[in-house]
Amino acid sequence: MFKKILFLCLLPSCFASCVPQKDFMITNEFVESKITKRKNIGKTYTYDTVLSEEDKKYFAKKLDVSQDEILNEKLYNFIKSWEGTKYVYGGETRSGIDCSALMQYLYSYVYDKELPRTAVEMSLDSRIELFKPHGKLREGDLVFFRITEEKIISHVGIYLKNNKFFAANQYGGVEIVSLKKGYWKKNFMAAGRFKQ
Repeated sequence: MFKKILFLCLLPSCFASCVPQKDFMITNEFVESKITKRKNIGKTYTYDTVLSEEDKKYFAKKLDVSQDEILNEKLYNFIKSWEGTKYVYGGETRSGIDCSALMQYLYSYVYDKELPRTAVEMSLDSRIELFKPHGKLREGDLVFFRITEEKIISHVGIYLKNNKFFAANQYGGVEIVSLKKGYWKKNFMAAGRFKQ
């Protein structure tokens, strides 16, 4: 009996992916606090400065490409400013962030596009076309994973280059990792791109 009660209590949390529980009760106060938080992040950190040669060299080495391929300075400045931040489920700040909040901020500042709050909502967004890559991945595509027992998308990142993607990962924090790594390869579900 106890197991059944425990199961029923925990069931709702299985359907959340990278989302704070407070998001289920959205109020005007909550929306305003999120907007203020975003504005504050935008004022504190700028992502459109010129990327230094040292930074270009760092990313070229990390992605195993030539420095000439590091073109989107706004994207790589954003990555540089968040890399190393710890992962916190439901987190939305530099003291801890989750995968979908990171993608929300990244897409807002780098591409001027708003994304829903959770990975599963992003994968269901009618503006985003899902596809199986087969060599079609390009910088800026979303990459979706299923990393829970539930049959739903539960993790998201952004594709960079050369099978590498950027995400807030539970065990590595905010980092660049390879899609070819066993864990990610096994759990990869689809890529997503904003429709033209």
